[in-house]
Order: sequence, then C-alpha cells, then structure tokens
Amino acid sequence: MANKLVCSTAVLVVLAFLFTGLAVAQNPAPTETIHQQGLTGTGSSHGRSSTPPSTLFYGGDGNPLNPEADGLWVNDSSYLGLSGSTYSPFIVPKTVKWNLSGLFTNVEYYPAPPALDGAHWAIVSVDKSTTPPLATTICSGVAAPAVTATGRVYFGLYEEFTTAVPVAGCTLSGGANKGGTEYWESITLETGAGNIFQLAYESNVPDVPPPFSIGTPEPTDDSYFYGPQFGAPVFVNANTQGPFHVFSAGVVATTANK
Repeated sequence: MANKLVCSTAVLVVLAFLFTGLAVAQNPAPTETIHQQGLTGTGSSHGRSSTPPSTLFYGGDGNPLNPEADGLWVNDSSYLGLSGSTYSPFIVPKTVKWNLSGLFTNVEYYPAPPALDGAHWAIVSVDKSTTPPLATTICSGVAAPAVTATGRVYFGLYEEFTTAVPVAGCTLSGGANKGGTEYWESITLETGAGNIFQLAYESNVPDVPPPFSIGTPEPTDDSYFYGPQFGAPVFVNANTQGPFHVFSAGVVATTANK
C-alpha cells in the first residue's frame, strides 16, 4: 500500500508540474511587436469598430485576417519592467480649432478582458528636421481607460478592445497651412499592479484604403515608437519595427472657427 501511495503521489507531482509548465508556456513573450512571438493561430473578425460620438478623426479598423496584421507595444508594465509608447499622427484642418474631449485606440490584449491600472495620454508635435526627431508635449494627462470589445481576435489569442480616455483642456489649431497641422496622439496603458501579467499592443491598419476611417486620412509611415527597453531610447519611425504604416486610433472633439 505504501508503495502504491508513493507512486500515486509521484504521478500527481509530475502531472502538476506538466500542467503548470503548460500554463506558463501559454503566456506569450512580452516582445515589442506581436509578430515577434511567432504565433500561428488564425484571426477572426465579427464586425466593425464602434467609434465614439463626435469622432473627428479615425485611422480605420484593423483586420486580423490580413497577413500584415500586427500590434506595437503600448504598455507601461510595472510587473514586467517594460514601457513603450506609440505615437500616431492626425491632421487638424486649416482655419479651425479642435476642442478635444477624448482619445481612443484599438488595442490587442492578452489576457482578456484586460487588467488595467490606468493610462497616460499625450498629444505632441514632432520636429522631423532633427536626428532623432524631437517631440514637444502640447497636452497630456492620466485617466481611467474604458474598454469596449471590437469582436476581433488576432492570432487566435489576442482580443481587441477599443480603449478610450477622456481629455479636458486641450485645444488644437489647424493653422493657416493648406494641409492643416499635424499632431501625434498616444495612449499608454499602465498595468502590472499586484504582479499581474498583462500584454497590450496597438493595432495597425494593414488594409488599403483603411476601412471605416474618418476625417483627413492618417499620414502614412509617419508614426513613432519610444521604448528604451526595446532598443528605442529615442523616437524611431514605427515602420522600421514592422508593417506599421497606419494605426487604429482616433480623436473625439468639437470644431470651432479660429
């Protein structure tokens, strides 16, 4: 009987080890881009994103079924010790002002629904005449993000949620230039409190033209990434990191004449 008990205990220990190892193995690595994880799962899509009312700009929906579907890190994780931000551009048309009330991005999360501690957002201008490009913060803040499922799943693993933050006290001018004025928006999620594993990646928009985009088209190949732990201690063009030509981000605002 004693021998049988020892054997049974040993089997249970081995099984527990195997299942624990399997659970750990199922957590994808915290890489800069999702494609770097080498996932082979297929994507699925169940409709379009629901853009907030008064959206004046939206880069368009992502497409999990496109071979170039990907995501770029937008996570300040205290648990993983990794932080990175994506800055995507938009145009405010000339001769008008935008009074911002919110920003949103479509983010691919694992696990989902996400465990978020907060978010910090920013609107910047970028001086592209310097090397590296220099960013100047125009508006910024911290907020509690609200998430809404888009119905899209990437690589059979990452669920996408529209992630929105409120904005107050930020007015942007379109200037007098024919093409308006270009700005860049960023929402970086804060995660990891309580030693919780959470990955978050901003979705790219691989389809041309971008589906369901709103407003002046997002400037192509003009987004930036900043992430010192990923080898980007300065602003680098996002398209040098993968197929990040356009991002799925938006601006909520009201328009006023200058």
